[in-house]
Amino acid sequence: MLKRERSWLTIALINLSVVALLGLLLRSKILFPIPAINFGYLLHAHSHFAFTGWITLCLLTLMTYRILPEKYNSQPRYKWLLAGILLSAVGMLLSFPFQGYAFFSILFSTLSILVSYVFSWFFIKDLLKTRPRKPVIILAVSSLVAMVLSSVGPFTLAYMMASHSVNALLYRDAIYTYLHLQYNGFFTLGIFTLFVHHLGHSSAKVPERSLNHFATFLSVSVLPTLALSYLWHFPNAVIRTIAVAGCGCLVVTLVSFIVMMRSAKEALKTVGPFTKKIGVLSMIAFAVKTAVQIFIVFPAIGEMVFSNRPVIIGYLHLVMLGFVTLYLFAYLLHIGYFETGRGLSAPGIIIFTGAAIANEIILAMQGFPAIFMLNSTLYLWLLWAAAIGLFTGALVIAAAAVKRLRTRSDILLLKYPGSYYQRNNRPA
Repeated sequence: MLKRERSWLTIALINLSVVALLGLLLRSKILFPIPAINFGYLLHAHSHFAFTGWITLCLLTLMTYRILPEKYNSQPRYKWLLAGILLSAVGMLLSFPFQGYAFFSILFSTLSILVSYVFSWFFIKDLLKTRPRKPVIILAVSSLVAMVLSSVGPFTLAYMMASHSVNALLYRDAIYTYLHLQYNGFFTLGIFTLFVHHLGHSSAKVPERSLNHFATFLSVSVLPTLALSYLWHFPNAVIRTIAVAGCGCLVVTLVSFIVMMRSAKEALKTVGPFTKKIGVLSMIAFAVKTAVQIFIVFPAIGEMVFSNRPVIIGYLHLVMLGFVTLYLFAYLLHIGYFETGRGLSAPGIIIFTGAAIANEIILAMQGFPAIFMLNSTLYLWLLWAAAIGLFTGALVIAAAAVKRLRTRSDILLLKYPGSYYQRNNRPA
């Protein structure tokens, strides 16, 4: 692993701990009087920094240094583009808590979007020159296209906030459009770009046909399932027909996913047991989130979901924490970023994973109070405890990342490229 790649990943993991701290502050604000904190402003900072400072920075770093050959990823432009992503994320972190949507927060949000445009252009251009396997091209290109298209949401919100002409329906549609294209588009397709690329380099080959089917249907499903986000207030025949077609794609995607995973058993035997457990949890979360998307098309379920805030938050955290973040942990473990036999990384990941699972269970219980019949204030305390667990786990992981960055082994790797350390720690 190159020093520059490890540095960007370490920064991303530090950012994850900041995201978890913001989440803990939000949960604390609900329970305790903290007049210095504006809940709405801090929520914007939490979500924007989670998207840009953690997931986008980590995903784009891994896609750059794992998918592109060194001939391309060593070019200075990628260093500057990743720096632009980080700068915009920090700018949003420092502006949103104090002013919400205003000049500086909109400025840094816009910078983030513009940098993502430039990154997507160069990455796709370089990717096509390298001619990787077809499913990797499909997933990587679709992922970045979804990221670019998602900017329609923030631009719409920024315009409404700046012009003081907020339309409640348009406001929610802009948010749902952005979230869909990020969560079910960029994040999901980016994760499977890394996964399919790994399978393609495994000694036990996975049938190309199963990979192509999965990559194609997953990518194609993104745009028509966007119509699911509009059913809450605009359920006419055209929108519902498009949504049903998208759900049909998701059904085929889920079947293709099961077929792909069954055919990948041999390829995944080289993955360590701890890494495999974290990866399996991530893939279970993907299957659950896909099933939830499919069932939303039924009116009774869709109305219940869109009117139930804990369920919506639970879904967003299922994707963000359960699927995306856990897979990134598993991937970092597998490529040797963390020391699996010692150090802080394993305990940190265990704490974080346990807290993420607890968070999902509590949100599900809170979303269906008639079933569980618990005191509503109890949920708030339980969610606060889960937030403490997430912050503790993220902080321990960040400490492990910083410690590993400063180890002598990385210095040796840089000074002696043909060393024993490099020969025995090559990324899979």
